Amino acid sequence: MPVAELRKRLPAADRAEQILDAAADLFITRGFEAVTMGDIAAALGVSRPTVYTYFPSTESLLDVMLDTRLDALLTRLEPILAAKTSADDMPNLTEPVFNLLLAERSTLALLYSGGGPTFRVRQHDFLAQVARRLPLTKTFPARDQPTLLLIITTLLGSLASRAATDPDVDAADIARTLAAFVRGGVRELTP
Repeated sequence: MPVAELRKRLPAADRAEQILDAAADLFITRGFEAVTMGDIAAALGVSRPTVYTYFPSTESLLDVMLDTRLDALLTRLEPILAAKTSADDMPNLTEPVFNLLLAERSTLALLYSGGGPTFRVRQHDFLAQVARRLPLTKTFPARDQPTLLLIITTLLGSLASRAATDPDVDAADIARTLAAFVRGGVRELTP
């Protein structure tokens, strides 16, 4: 979009969305910790006060974009998870969940675009929300298998992120191997 178009007066919601999009692109390409509000303003061709009018900090931008994107992703996961209702279905969930995560490349890239405490909290929270939604928790309580849920969700998130960002990784092979790995683990760790 030409800078002249960026500088024209926009409705507040459109400007906020424009700022969020520019910030997401910068966070993904440079890493969250390396981006300032000035960088976002420069990318849009607007002043820093314009950006600050909508968002008080890069952290607030991150909060809004991750809340929106992760809520949408969790909503898209619901039908996949609802279709599986027993512990035996758990290994069969890994491929469709992995593929859905992989399809959300920009959200994964954003979620893994930082290494600081803000991102670790967000990553852990997102994976915990996925774990709470897994049917495995209906079949045998999570308190009996929390380590299994942690391993599965961590593998799903980190491997999908790696597959989404590394062109040399065979995502289909990872999905199949992960399903087999989970299948063996579930069999070994459940009565």
